[in-house]
Amino acid sequence: MEMDTKVTVHDAMTSNVLTVGPKTTVADAAVLMTRYKIGSLIVQSNSEPEGLITESDIISKVVSKDIKASDITIGEIMSKNLISIHPGCELNEAARIMAKNNIRRLPVVNNGILVGILTSSDVLMVSPELTEILVENARMQNQNGYSTDENSLSGICEVCGNFMDDLEEDDGKFLCEDCKEDVG
Repeated sequence: MEMDTKVTVHDAMTSNVLTVGPKTTVADAAVLMTRYKIGSLIVQSNSEPEGLITESDIISKVVSKDIKASDITIGEIMSKNLISIHPGCELNEAARIMAKNNIRRLPVVNNGILVGILTSSDVLMVSPELTEILVENARMQNQNGYSTDENSLSGICEVCGNFMDDLEEDDGKFLCEDCKEDVG
């Protein structure tokens, strides 16, 4: 289904982005994320982002390996080769990029300078009808076996509309754990 939204990335993005340098310790990054109630930080040395660190990165690359968070820098564990988007792009294109690449955050870059970040939550708040794109992608990934866990995948819960890392299929719908308990 092709949608003509005319809503741009600039309309939905968060322009006040918290950034850190690659030499920041994981412990300091976790403190910042907790203080500002955010799930990720953009890593940059200059104006253009060079990486992204998420709560999930901290759990999977530090905590699960019993590494002391103050002994490792985010530059060592950050996700590199970021996919970014221009602020003038249409929001439906951003949703397609996020779904195609199975990502929840897109740095917004204009002429090599970080100007914002677009998250899946931002997309849903501005244009809930784009949920269909993200949900359909989750279905396709599940059918094609791209899920990291046999029984769960990342995507939009079809009941509450929240983006979750651990959706499970229940009677043909993808549900988060809370909604699955409410339904079941």
